Amino acid sequence: MPPKKNQPAEPEEPEEGTGSYVFEDGSKYTGGWILIGSDSDRCIKRHGEGKMVENGNVYEGGWVNDAMEGKGVFEFEGKGTYTGQWMQNKYEGEGTYTWPDGSLYSGLWRGGLMHGEGVYTDNTGKHWHGKFYNGSGPGLSLGCT
Repeated sequence: MPPKKNQPAEPEEPEEGTGSYVFEDGSKYTGGWILIGSDSDRCIKRHGEGKMVENGNVYEGGWVNDAMEGKGVFEFEGKGTYTGQWMQNKYEGEGTYTWPDGSLYSGLWRGGLMHGEGVYTDNTGKHWHGKFYNGSGPGLSLGCT
């Protein structure tokens, strides 16, 4: 049987692992990673579960190809906390954002904005519920506290 001509090489499986990395600016990532690319063009990306600490902000949760994705918690230094679903570094799906004064929004998000059914609770305990559109809540109704 003659040898096969010009058969492409099998693509290499990406290497994966866990570990810690400290960036030049002092920020630190601890968690899963994936090494992708060919020998001449390889790079490491955050992938899997991990924790990133940067400038007083902390994200802990899922990563896919260097983007926050899946479930995660982001604590913004002095500005609040988001707990919920992420897609491509944006709030997406169900989640709750809590502001430092105790007010919070819990509901649906799209593209990083409140969008869909949700409840905003102000810092006095009043609940505003209804549909949010692109970050605003026209037509919300005040519920019982």
